[in-house]
Amino acid sequence: MTGVSTAGVAGFIFGMSQCGVVCEQTGTVVTFAVEACTGPLAGQPVQTGVGVEELAMWPAVPPHWVHLPATITLTPTNPNYDGTLPGWVRHSRQIVAWGDATEPAQAWLGHIRGVLTQASQ
Repeated sequence: MTGVSTAGVAGFIFGMSQCGVVCEQTGTVVTFAVEACTGPLAGQPVQTGVGVEELAMWPAVPPHWVHLPATITLTPTNPNYDGTLPGWVRHSRQIVAWGDATEPAQAWLGHIRGVLTQASQ
């Protein structure tokens, strides 16, 4: 993949596109839809996001905050409204054993789908 960045925001967006996920950068957040596999939102596409500043070290360091529209609730959560889009909330979510995955974007998608098992609307 000559000429394709695999680091930072561009690397994140490229990796997600390789997984069939379309990303859009809106200000300081990269947003994308992920279908929830289980839980109250199973089968529904859910808009999620990642802060651009957190992608500076991608893929060596995963993002910590998961950005979701305020209409989506997580239990339990540690919410924060800084650095996200209007009408959105970012939730503190740690990833355990980062770096074990061959493809970081696939690992991030698995992480988001796991988070969404605790989500409701």
